[in-house]
Amino acid sequence: CLFSLCWFHAIVSGRRRFGQQGWSRKYSFNTGDLVICSNVLRSYLDANPIVPWDDLRYIFGEIMYGGHITDAWDRRTCNTYLQEYQQNGL
Repeated sequence: CLFSLCWFHAIVSGRRRFGQQGWSRKYSFNTGDLVICSNVLRSYLDANPIVPWDDLRYIFGEIMYGGHITDAWDRRTCNTYLQEYQQNGL
């Protein structure tokens, strides 16, 4: 779970290098987002016997990282990455 969160952070942060082709705007994703999300992840894993993927994808995609995103297509891209990286198949 933590590895997939780190991978997701690397992908969304790396897209910034490509300017308008990466994200439609410059978003301020930073290491603080990753630290806070990892704390949330740990709390959820400690509190639940199974991984609550839907809850985690919502928190990460709509609140934590999604809180920076203002464009609908960028939000869709972010949530698509989370659907691929945060799932039971890991």
